[in-house]
Parts: sequence; C-alpha cells; structure tokens
Amino acid sequence: MPTRIVTAVCTMRPPAATAESVSALAGQIPAKRLAVVTSGLSDREVLEYQGWFDATVLVEPRPGLSRARNRAVAWAIDQQADVLAFVDDDALACDGWAEALGRAWSEAPPAVACIGGPIRPKFAVDPPPWFSDGIAHALTLLDRGGATRDLDPDEEAVYGANISFRVEPLRRVGGFDPALGHSGRRVFFAEEDEAQRALVRLGYRVRYVPDAGVLHVIPSERLTRASFLRRRFAFGAALGRRRGRSQTVAFRQAAVSSAGAVAAAASGKQALAMERAVRAAENAGVVLSGLYRGGS
Repeated sequence: MPTRIVTAVCTMRPPAATAESVSALAGQIPAKRLAVVTSGLSDREVLEYQGWFDATVLVEPRPGLSRARNRAVAWAIDQQADVLAFVDDDALACDGWAEALGRAWSEAPPAVACIGGPIRPKFAVDPPPWFSDGIAHALTLLDRGGATRDLDPDEEAVYGANISFRVEPLRRVGGFDPALGHSGRRVFFAEEDEAQRALVRLGYRVRYVPDAGVLHVIPSERLTRASFLRRRFAFGAALGRRRGRSQTVAFRQAAVSSAGAVAAAASGKQALAMERAVRAAENAGVVLSGLYRGGS
C-alpha cells in the first residue's frame, strides 16, 4: 500500500516571504497534501494568505514553531496521512525531493519513524572571508554523507528544515514541546531534536537519506558575526536545558575556546577565530542555562 505523505510549511512571516518555499513544493506535490501553517499572525495577516497559494492554510493563533508544528500534526491525523513532512519557510525543495522522500519511506521498515535529508545553502550574498565549513551548521546546513544510514540523535540528528515523521509514532510521543523552538522574537532550538530522541526511547529509528535535499536561503543578515554567536548561544541554552552537556564540561570548553579565538584573531586567522568563538558561544549558552535552573 503506498505511503500517504502530507507536507507542512510553518511560518510567522507574510505570504510574500514564504512564496518561494511553497512554490517549490507545489510543483512536486498535490495541493490537497500541502499546508501552510501560520503562527501568531493577526487576523489581517492571516487574511493575506487567502488566495495566495493553492494549498490548505491552517491557523495557529499563538506564536511558536512547536505550536505550529503540532497544528500540522493534527491536520495530518485528520487527513489520515501516514507521514508528515516539514520544510522550513526559507527552504526550497530541490527537484525530485518529493519523489526521493516517497521512495525513502516506501523502503523504510516500520521501525523507522523519522527521515531527514540534506540542507544545502543558497546564499543571498557571498559569505564573508571568515566563514568556513566549521560553522556552517549554525546556518542550519546539513550533510551527513552520500549514503542512507540510521542515526543516534544524541550524537547526530536530522534538522527541522527538512524532516518527516510517521504520524502515529509522532502523536504517541506528544508531538513537539511548546517550551522549545522559535517563538515570536525568541530564537530557540531543539523541538525536533527532542522529538527524535523521544521516538528512539520508544524503540523507533531515525534515518538520513542523501537524495531528498533542500536549499536553505541564507540572507545577508544571517552572515554577520553577531548572528552566528547569538544563534549558537541560543542553541547552547537549549542543549543545557535538556542537560545534554554538563556545566563543568561546558565551562571548561567555553574558557578554552574563548582563549583560542583571541589567539587566532591575533594571528590573523579569522576563520579559525570564528570557529572557536562559535564554540565558546554555544558553551556559554549551556553554562547560563544551568545558572538559571540552579545548576546541574
């Protein structure tokens, strides 16, 4: 029996900002299997979506990516879908994405409950000279190699910009935690990582497939030092919140990376300095999250 896959794009932005992402999907999948989920928008902003896309428009009145994702889960259940795929509103499904994803799910055993694929960059401007592969992950870019393989999400996860789940196992673990994920102006992470870990705890598997890829549009404002450091600090805060790294280790790594960043900058090695500064910011986020919760 063919796997019924539905796809959702969750957004807090106006329709013009999501049009490229939705259009890339609309060219590959039937309209009745595609939804745009608005989150925290005003009634006027929601009305703007009517007529923009040949897709279902779902409304989550409260802000928050996790809440929007959970609204999509409820829709997928109503649609009697087997699989729910998510593509970020600033990601473009590559040609053949839907076909490759359908093939991956048709070949996956029932124990596989999550499949994700590559996320490659589409830079709006040329990256600065201090950018390197060592900090590419901070742009939500992902490449786990050229082979299909199962992952341990405590060590390697697939990312929410290009991720799909079996609907029933995802429902069983409660979907996505509203305390995690981006919300309004809050930059936060880990809602899809935690869903993957919850599935693994129930005995399911997470799989990476190399041929169902998307392009992640990287605007110029994401290519600043401040943006890298701020977002990686937020990632570290989420990591610390779930106790994914001890305070002792994080404090030591933050100190070592900070000193290394200063030394690399003094030597004119700007790319290396940024790699170390990004690691320091991540560990600082872990440390600060521990202070807020009273330590570990």
